[in-house]
Amino acid sequence: MNLGIIQILVSALGSLTSIQAISLILIVGFIMVMSRLMEDAGHMERVVRAFATLSSDFRIIASAMPALIGLLPMPGGAVFSAPMVRSALSHQKLPGERKAVVNYWFRHIWEYWWPLYPGVVLAVALLGVDSWRFMVVMVPMTLVSVLSGILFILRPMVGKSQDVCSAFTWGNVRKFLWEIMPILIVVFVIILAAAISGILTLWGLNVKIPGGVSILPGLLASIIWVCVANRIHCKGILSAFSGSQMIPMLLLIVAIMIFKGMMLDSQAVTEVRNELMTYRIPPLFIILIMPFLSGFITGIAIGFVGTSFPLIIPMFQQSNVFDYLSWAGLAYTSGYMGMMLSPVHLCFLVTKDYFNAGLLGCYQLLILPVLFVMMVSGILFIISRSFLV
Repeated sequence: MNLGIIQILVSALGSLTSIQAISLILIVGFIMVMSRLMEDAGHMERVVRAFATLSSDFRIIASAMPALIGLLPMPGGAVFSAPMVRSALSHQKLPGERKAVVNYWFRHIWEYWWPLYPGVVLAVALLGVDSWRFMVVMVPMTLVSVLSGILFILRPMVGKSQDVCSAFTWGNVRKFLWEIMPILIVVFVIILAAAISGILTLWGLNVKIPGGVSILPGLLASIIWVCVANRIHCKGILSAFSGSQMIPMLLLIVAIMIFKGMMLDSQAVTEVRNELMTYRIPPLFIILIMPFLSGFITGIAIGFVGTSFPLIIPMFQQSNVFDYLSWAGLAYTSGYMGMMLSPVHLCFLVTKDYFNAGLLGCYQLLILPVLFVMMVSGILFIISRSFLV
């Protein structure tokens, strides 16, 4: 795009000093610190044990364990829930591919909208919308993903439930809620911030809080709660802040924000859009295929969001917020399904290896759930368009 070195440096500096970039770096850092603290303190394992007291159905336990772990994102986190899935299915005669897909699929039912995931945070930041609006639009996709997993992964599994000491009592529920308090704190603070903002608007005070910034207070409060509840000392806290995954992830955020700024400042986004319009390629096709390919190639949500969204967001129709987010939801789901099928997705690889499963066998079990999710996403998009027309 014929940018000089000075223009490149100015663009990079401007991208990194924006409130959007700073809040995004802080959010991702806090998320990784909280996950590390909970993992080191054995808090995650206590969450899983607390849920196991509520049900004796092996399919519910096997799918709930990775889902619970999935609420707290961490690189390769599927390997953390894999031993629990193996234990829940230990008395069932199931191939390794089936166990691997149970662990892998239900580990990833939340990343469509859960605000602790860097991919969601980045999508909200790039879209420039409130976190709660994006969450409301994307929540149905988690329900669709669960339904798809039940129909195509869990339903074919037959066997006898284990004889375990479980009872759905208030005491067990209270214990479970206590253990997932870090997650509840984050959600509560986000809802509280949205409510306060709404009340102030009614009073005539239009206080606009950037989408990403609203997550920070909840994360900070949750980290403090984890440290106090688990009696984590300064040494443990410092260890969490200096984890080996911290610097690479933050550098990835920095690179993505620079890339986004460069695409905008160089007018490359406009040029790409003009090229596509010249060749009369339907925008809908581009919005579907670019995130899917990016997800398949990178194997990580923050990867497909960071590489494809700066290019396709200008193509979204923006007559109103719902219209804008319906396009965003379609693009995000397409990229997510590409990520779920990616052979370089870390969770996929560690799960497959843990259960000694074959790659082709796993794909055979994954293809129907993925197609189902993409089909329902398309139907929901068409329905939303009919209401908007």
